[in-house]
Amino acid sequence: MVHRNVNRFSLCTIVVFAAVSLLAQESKPQPTGTYKLDYVFSENQDGKRVNARSYSTLVRARDRGSIRLGSRVPVAIGTSREGGGNQIQYMDIGVNIDCRIEEELDSGISLFTNVDVSSLTDVNRVGNPIVRQSKIQAANIVPLGKQILLTSADEVDGTRRLQLEVTATKVK
Repeated sequence: MVHRNVNRFSLCTIVVFAAVSLLAQESKPQPTGTYKLDYVFSENQDGKRVNARSYSTLVRARDRGSIRLGSRVPVAIGTSREGGGNQIQYMDIGVNIDCRIEEELDSGISLFTNVDVSSLTDVNRVGNPIVRQSKIQAANIVPLGKQILLTSADEVDGTRRLQLEVTATKVK
């Protein structure tokens, strides 16, 4: 008798657990769309655009997208004790864009963007390159089909203004 009651209890537990799991799955909103995100990173001087680079990715709602473009640049960090040659360390230079569509809204999407753009400028007196870097994190409501400005900033050591814009389009 005790053995039979334990089996009934186990079966009831499994049925209740399955029902709770099914209700939990139904209450979670499921992703319904895929979006094309067109990012434009531009440099402006005296009110005129002097340089622009475009990057695009497809991202599903509540999912992440990532773009990685660049080069590994050798940089001398010292000389070797044994042979007298240079010790080399490699630096990643280029564009890294990470994005996540947090939520679909009636007016567009809720978008989180993390951008890291680096480039080489002149070489300093020691012979190593000088790295220019811009890091941006932005959380925005982005209307569909309309380019919006995510962020804008003046260069630290120059006269140019850097801008990051995005256009989101729902893919059918």
